[in-house]
Amino acid sequence: MSAATDPVTPDAPRNTLAARLFSLPAVMGLALLSLLVFFSNPVGGRAVGAVADPDVWWHLRDAAQLLHTGHFIHTESWTFTVAGQPWINFEWMAELPYYFAYRWMGDAGLYLVMMLLMAAIVIGVYCLSRLRSGSWTAAFIASIAAILFATVSFAPRTLLFGWLFLVIELGILWSLEKGRDYTLCLPPLFLLWINTHGSWFIGFILMILFFSSGWIEGRWGKLSAARWTPPRQRKFLLAMGASFVLLFVNPYGWRLVAYPLDVAFRQNETIRYVAEWGSLDFHTVRAKVVLAVFALLAVLQLVRRIRWNLQDLIFLAIAVYAGFTYMRFLFLAGILVAPLLAMRLGKGRKPSALPAKGERWVNGLAMAALLAFIVIRIPTEQQLRAGVAAVYPEKALPHVRSLARQGKLFNDFKWGGYLEWNAPQVKEFADTRVDIFVHEGVLRDYLRATKVDDTYAILNKYQIRYVLLARDAPMVYLLEHGQDWKTTYQDDQAVVLEHVH
Repeated sequence: MSAATDPVTPDAPRNTLAARLFSLPAVMGLALLSLLVFFSNPVGGRAVGAVADPDVWWHLRDAAQLLHTGHFIHTESWTFTVAGQPWINFEWMAELPYYFAYRWMGDAGLYLVMMLLMAAIVIGVYCLSRLRSGSWTAAFIASIAAILFATVSFAPRTLLFGWLFLVIELGILWSLEKGRDYTLCLPPLFLLWINTHGSWFIGFILMILFFSSGWIEGRWGKLSAARWTPPRQRKFLLAMGASFVLLFVNPYGWRLVAYPLDVAFRQNETIRYVAEWGSLDFHTVRAKVVLAVFALLAVLQLVRRIRWNLQDLIFLAIAVYAGFTYMRFLFLAGILVAPLLAMRLGKGRKPSALPAKGERWVNGLAMAALLAFIVIRIPTEQQLRAGVAAVYPEKALPHVRSLARQGKLFNDFKWGGYLEWNAPQVKEFADTRVDIFVHEGVLRDYLRATKVDDTYAILNKYQIRYVLLARDAPMVYLLEHGQDWKTTYQDDQAVVLEHVH
């Protein structure tokens, strides 16, 4: 009987919408999203701090100012220490989704935007891992590792837009290996990226390194490189050039393009004192997970002896350096490492993952259970609000608002943005933007004061009348036992002290 007249087996999987929707890869993708929801709300259904990132409040404030005035921010106007100094809002576009979501839905809106971004990143990493390995199962395991790395940034942060764009960029770059050329999508991607977050600089460096590897030909043991054809080299060079030109299409011109260099070379105090810029602490569970993943990658390489191409080795080296040196970049390391790990876990191409008709019901039940878990674990607005109140001086707000125009306020800089959003009539000492406070020497003075190093001199220098700090801050103990300060407000979280003459 000819192939044309062969009967179709009734139970053979068919590539239909239902088959794809209820396939095992779809189930595993939903399981990854369940893990995301779990890590965003891990303790007894209480979302303590789930949306309590200190940066989100001044992002909301900046977005409100942009929309209300119709002008991009060029000078600082919310503190008394650096008021009137030049400042560029380098994440202006990423702030807008958070602002609109908060206006419409409150804290739940912040959580929703955060989870949508995280979900897009994780599913993107899942697809990248499948692209590189040919195995959905290997991609699933590797994506779990990426989620564990990403827990370092589970917060409503503008940085999430940067990591999402990085996933898209890697999809464009690695698709070239499969014969699919989307390089002309790179320029518009970087146009969005430059206006969204400074992590565009990392993406641009990775693109240059990827392109440079395409000019090398050779084989060195298990490492190899293949030179691109001249037409591909020219097309990619054109895409890179267009991407670079479009970087300057932003409200601040060359200053926004140069901002990552400012962070690297002029903000040493930021890198030295902000916790997320610290190196990986190997006493933590997260660090042990990171070590385990890299150890697994090494063991798999020894066992399976898979050949490396030059681009992958360069990306792995960047992931190791960035993740171990700066805790902030563990997210970056997870995105880069997961597809490489999947390549070592998988064994090349896999047969179709489409289920037989009977298996769809099993997969459907599994997906229903996962969806139910997600719905149950999503925190309510009340839970999110309680989480915010547990981190910020919400109960102290009425008293703080009453201090407007009565004197200068020294505040915990992690509470600065929260005060700017919730008590804009009060001009405070500093917030977590850090950059402008580093440039003007304010952060150095803040650190000296809070570490009880010439505290009184710093307070006198800035003519501080009020101090708002956490109840257990060392500086509070010092002032309470001094002669010129008295407590005017306190609760179980915050205390306000006034300078008395």
